[in-house]
Parts: sequence; structure tokens; C-alpha cells
Amino acid sequence: MLETCKPFQSNNIIKDRYTIVEQIGSGLYSAIFEGINKNKTAQQHVAIKFEKIALDSPKLPNEVLVLQALADNIHFAQFYEQGTHKKYKFITMELLGPSLIDLVNRKVPNKFCLHSILKFGIQAIEALQALHKIGFVHRDLKPSNFVIGSTVETSSKIYLIGFGLSQQLNIKDGNIIRPSTKDSYQGAFRYASINA
Repeated sequence: MLETCKPFQSNNIIKDRYTIVEQIGSGLYSAIFEGINKNKTAQQHVAIKFEKIALDSPKLPNEVLVLQALADNIHFAQFYEQGTHKKYKFITMELLGPSLIDLVNRKVPNKFCLHSILKFGIQAIEALQALHKIGFVHRDLKPSNFVIGSTVETSSKIYLIGFGLSQQLNIKDGNIIRPSTKDSYQGAFRYASINA
């Protein structure tokens, strides 16, 4: 978790443009806040993801690369901008809804109907196919990285998030070139392939 993001609190202003509403998530390398874009006529709620500038291996560039490459895909958040504020890099993007794990934990008695499970599964596969088509692997797949939209219109759509650990594949003539060295595993072991 990015402990040094605790100085950001409700009503803090970022770059004279965004007002922090509340923290909505955190990861090993980042903290995510809901914010309001003050420069829009209608108040636009956004997600603002921060990481320390001094991070040895920055993750936000991967996020930006993936979101920009998949800007037209319905299973990925819209990317708005990137910048720096104090000791942090940040990106702003479309604010999304709860994760699949949050939805499962809310359901009583923790069950979805077969139709919902199939619909979510198909959309998750579509999102992964789109990511692979642009030459990336996610490397941190887990239920908390699949979320639904935040509006009535998008609440039945599945979005894939969390591209900080994503890796671009080396592809030549349509074939994946194996890396010369084996990277150590990164991501959630609980959801990893036994081949990872």
C-alpha cells in the first residue's frame, strides 16, 4: 500500500483541477481516490491513481499505455490525463463501480444466477482477448481487478483494471518470443496459473 498517500484527504485540490472526495482503493504501489473535475460544467467524477515519483519501478506508465491503446474498447476505463502533484505521479480515468469480489461479498447468500455468471465470464474473456491482441499480458488477474461500471447504463458491463504489473510481449511474425531470462513471478499467487 502507498502509505505516503495518506496526506491526501477529502477536499484536497490536485493541480487546481480535481477535488479529492475519498480514497476508494489501494495497492502495493498506488492509492486510488474518487475525485471531481472542477473544470467541467457538469461535475465529472473521476478516479485518480497516485504513485510516488521516487518509485524504483514505476507502474503508471504501463497503465497509461494500456488504457490509451484500448481507448475504444468497452471493457476498459477511459483515460483522461496524467501529471505530477507534489511528490506523486497521477493519472485520471473514468470512475468505475465495485469489483466482482465486492459484489460477491454483498450477495446474500453469496450466489449469482447462472445467466449473470456466464455474462460476466464472457465479458472477462473479451477483455483479456483485447489486452492480448495489443500484445500485453496482465500478470495480476484476480476478482478485484474486474469491476462493473458506475452508472445504470454501465452496471452490467465488466471492466478490466490494474495494469501496473502488465508486461508487453515481444512478438515477431505473429509469434511470441520467449524472454531470455525468466522474470520472478509478480501478482496474486492465489489466482495464478500453476505454470507461473
